[in-house]
Amino acid sequence: MSTYHEERRKDRQTDRAEDRLDRQAERDAEREERAARLEEERKERAARQEEERRLRRERDRETARRKAERKAIRAELFAKLEGDTVGALIVMACGIVPALYFQLVALNGENLPGVISVCIAVMLEAGAWVATVSGERAKREGRPTGRFRVVMWACATFAAVINYSHAPESSGGWLSWVLAATSYAGVFFWEVRGWGRHKTKSARTKAQRQQDRRRRRHDRKRRRRFPAVHARYVDILTAHPFGTVDTEKAWQDAWRDTHGAELSITAGVIAHRGAADKALAAAHGVGVETLAVEQLLGDLFPGDGGDDGPAARRSSRGPSGGPSKGGRKAATLGRKGKQAIGRLTGRTAPKVPNKPLDEAHLDRVRSLADVLPGGAADLSVSNVRMAIGGGNTRYAMQLRDAVKAERKTR
Repeated sequence: MSTYHEERRKDRQTDRAEDRLDRQAERDAEREERAARLEEERKERAARQEEERRLRRERDRETARRKAERKAIRAELFAKLEGDTVGALIVMACGIVPALYFQLVALNGENLPGVISVCIAVMLEAGAWVATVSGERAKREGRPTGRFRVVMWACATFAAVINYSHAPESSGGWLSWVLAATSYAGVFFWEVRGWGRHKTKSARTKAQRQQDRRRRRHDRKRRRRFPAVHARYVDILTAHPFGTVDTEKAWQDAWRDTHGAELSITAGVIAHRGAADKALAAAHGVGVETLAVEQLLGDLFPGDGGDDGPAARRSSRGPSGGPSKGGRKAATLGRKGKQAIGRLTGRTAPKVPNKPLDEAHLDRVRSLADVLPGGAADLSVSNVRMAIGGGNTRYAMQLRDAVKAERKTR
């Protein structure tokens, strides 16, 4: 029996110990949970405080930045406000106030509504200053300022006339002149300020502006005198990317595309030159081919000052008579002239082989033959050379003969 009670007592002691342990565990858990919750709240509070400090620092930096910007703007403004600018602004203010007042008095005296009087007076004064500021900007950028000055002085003159004609009575009428001068005072002294400024900010000098005006006049003359060439010129510039083609090169290409010849040469010019060659040959009493051969000899054998004497040239006075028609005496030809004639007649082989005929040159000569009165029969070495822009005389003769042969086979 005692054993049973002893065991019961031990069981109760064990239960009480386990209860104490359970309660201690619960208290420890509650304590740990409370500590974790407090730690979490502390971290959240620290995070909020850090975020507030960060936002405060950002606000302080932004405030300092804006303050520095305002300070820099004020410093820049004060730097620009030189003595002459400050004086001009003071004069402007002192001139605008009385001018506006007496203009309003004058306009109200004509039984105009108050709003209309204010609008007209402000329009005249503000218009003058719009033109003044625009002219100042144009001066800085190197653009012409004449039109702005005309508008500026016109608005100031309208305001001055109103003030002069409606000024209060005064002995000698001096007040009318003073009030008229107030309308001119602001713009005049702003002009005086501009006279004292250096012109280093101007983008172009007077000589450059004159050069630009001459260039514009030249372009207008080109457009009016040669409309077809100018249309092709615009096509070339428009087809290429902006600024990649030189304008003068584009004009040369447009001329060549339109007239098929070098710059300033047209089919009519070549035809007139051919007629002039015929007239000159007739005046010498020789054929055009004789003059062409003489030119060929001059090209092949220029004067060298040797014992053979200089190569004969075309005489500007015509033949000197006798058997030496064409302006060349037999004695002046010498050995080289005879050799050259032999080459032309085929008695000796040329030292240089014939140059292949360029198809573009053939097209130009064909176009020339189409506009000449006699067709291919009027082709000569001189007008063929002009059509192809110069070149070797022998090559021009080959072009002429090739086109003549084409026209004969038709």
